[in-house]
Amino acid sequence: MSKQPYYLAYEKRYQTVYSAGAERWGHSPDEPELLSTLTEWVNLHNLKGKRVIEFACGEGAAGVILSQLGCIYHGVDIAPSAVGKARLAIKDFPNATVSVLDMVNDKVNGEFDAAIDIMGFHMLITDGDRKKYLANVYNALKSGAPMLFYKESYRLDAYEGAVNTYEEWLAITGDDYETPQVRRILDSDVTVEVPLTPARAHTKNGYINELNGAGFVVDDFVEMEINYQNPHSATIYVHK
Repeated sequence: MSKQPYYLAYEKRYQTVYSAGAERWGHSPDEPELLSTLTEWVNLHNLKGKRVIEFACGEGAAGVILSQLGCIYHGVDIAPSAVGKARLAIKDFPNATVSVLDMVNDKVNGEFDAAIDIMGFHMLITDGDRKKYLANVYNALKSGAPMLFYKESYRLDAYEGAVNTYEEWLAITGDDYETPQVRRILDSDVTVEVPLTPARAHTKNGYINELNGAGFVVDDFVEMEINYQNPHSATIYVHK
């Protein structure tokens, strides 16, 4: 493995998708389920006018929605290509910003009223990376602040043993970052050959134990219906 973090493979995926002529790989701001979930969450916690950070922000779909809902938004992602797309998506919102950040190894400046993670947490494979990430998130939030983990990989038979290195994960699952697969770009007929980037699923108890161990209180755990973006997933509501 190179010295670059394994999860930087997402940058290569974005570059491949954009080279194929697609405008977007991930979520759209018009996606009904995402829009309704974020709207309900913002209203529940009275987050209009409050500072909300998104970790692994991707192309900025949630940034657009949260800005439309009146939040002061900041998104971070390790993939420069995605951040570039996100910056364009939020350009009309003066209270919205994005920046490149390794959410595992770099700390966020400032303190936020709430946080979201949309299919980002599960991309971290090793125990150490997941612990560092959750610590960074926890420390970026005010006391009592809510956080939403949206559509994280979830399986009843998920491997719950220790994973100290990417090589261990590869040996356990066979999932790698190199083998290309034909994938259809969402909401289009365009296909690209990109690896099915590994995601580390947990059981319900696995997620709850992991989040509790980081200091979060789990308020709700919602099993999602089978979906194209992440067929087996759960949305988890927590607070600091």
